[in-house]
Amino acid sequence: MITVSRLNLSAFPDSPYAVELQRGSPNLRFSPKLEAEYVRTHLRHSRTLIRVVCVLGALLAVLRGAEQGVVSSWNSVLLIDFGPVISSSIVLASIAWSTSYERLYLQWARIIVPVRNSIVAVHVAAAAARGESEMLMLLPMVLMGPFFFHGLRFATAFVSGVATVACFIICASCFDLALPVALRCDAFLLMGLIACTIAGRHLEQWSRTAFLESHLVEELAQHDALTGTKNRRVFDEYLVRLWQQALEDRRALAILLIDVDHFKAYNDRYGHQAGDQALRRVAQSAQRLVRRPLDVLTRYGGEEFAVILYDVDGNQAKDIAERIRRAVAELAIEHRGSRTARGVTISVGVAVVEPTLERNPRGALQLADQALYEAKVRGRNRVELMDEAEHKMLVTGVFAKV
Repeated sequence: MITVSRLNLSAFPDSPYAVELQRGSPNLRFSPKLEAEYVRTHLRHSRTLIRVVCVLGALLAVLRGAEQGVVSSWNSVLLIDFGPVISSSIVLASIAWSTSYERLYLQWARIIVPVRNSIVAVHVAAAAARGESEMLMLLPMVLMGPFFFHGLRFATAFVSGVATVACFIICASCFDLALPVALRCDAFLLMGLIACTIAGRHLEQWSRTAFLESHLVEELAQHDALTGTKNRRVFDEYLVRLWQQALEDRRALAILLIDVDHFKAYNDRYGHQAGDQALRRVAQSAQRLVRRPLDVLTRYGGEEFAVILYDVDGNQAKDIAERIRRAVAELAIEHRGSRTARGVTISVGVAVVEPTLERNPRGALQLADQALYEAKVRGRNRVELMDEAEHKMLVTGVFAKV
C-alpha cells in the first residue's frame, strides 16, 4: 500500500494533488479547479446527511409554526416571525432533494443557513424570556449544524455561528431574559462556538487532506513507477473506452507501439540503472509530443511504450510517430552495443483504424504489433504504418470481432 507521508511530493510536479499537499492549504481553499472538484466530492459523500438534516429542519420549523398558530392563532405578526424560517427551511430541503443538488445547494445554503439560524436565535431568546426555557435546547443544534451537518465550508459555518451567538446575546438583553439565565447561556454559547470553531477547522483540514491523498494514491496507481507514464492497466482500460467513443463519433484511432532498439544489449553494457535512466528520458521525449486531451502515452511493458491517438488519419499518426523517433535519436544517448546506430533509437509500429461494430480493439492492437514487427525486420530506427487495407495481407492476427 502506498503511504503518502513517505513520498517525495516534489517528484510529482504535474499532479495538482501533490502540489496542494506541499502547499498545505493554510486557508482551507484549493486552486479554483481543484476546489470545485473537492466541493462536488464532499457534497456527494454528504448527500444523505444533508438531506436528512434539511428535512428535519423544515419539519421542526413547520411544527413550531403550527404550535404557535394553535396557541396564539395565526396573524400578521406570527406570519412575519415564522414565515421566513419556515419558507427558507422548505426551500433548502427542496434543493437538497432536487436533481440540481450539487450545482445549487451550497449557493443557497451559504445564505439561507446563517440568516435562518440568526432569526431562530432571536426567537429562542424571545421564547426563553417568556418562560419557555425548553426552547434553549435548540441553541446547540443551531450552533453545531453549520459546522458538522449542513455541508458548509468552514468560513461560512463560522460566520453562521458568530451571527447566531451575537443575535442571541443582543436579543436576550433586549427581551429582558433573567440575568443569571442569560449569563449562563451566553457563556455556554461562547464556549460552544470556540469548540465548534476548533473542531470544525480540524475536520475540514482532515477532509481536504484525505481528499488530496486518496486522489494522489489513485493517480499514482495509474502510473508506471519508473517512467512516470500511465501503466499497462490504464492502456487496456482506456483503449476500450476510447474505442467506444470513436465508434459513436465515427472517428479514427491510431495505436503506436514503440520499442527501444537493442535494449537488452544496452542493459548488458551499461547496467540496469543506466537502462532505467534511458527509459525515463525516452518516455519524457515521447510525452512532450503526446499532449492532446484524449491522447495517452503508457509504458506497455519492459522497453515498450504504447500511444493512443484520437481522431487522426494515417499521415498525421505517422508524422507524430516520426517526430517521436527523431526526438529520441536527438537525445544522443550513447549505445555502443547497438547494431543500428551509435545512440539509443526506437522502432515504431503504427495502426490506424476506424472502429466498427464488426471490429474490436484487440485486432487494432494486433495490427500495431505487426507494424512494429515490420519496422524491426526492415532495420529498426524507423516507423511503419499499417491501416485497414494492409491488414488483408497479414497472416497473423484477427481483426474481425470475436
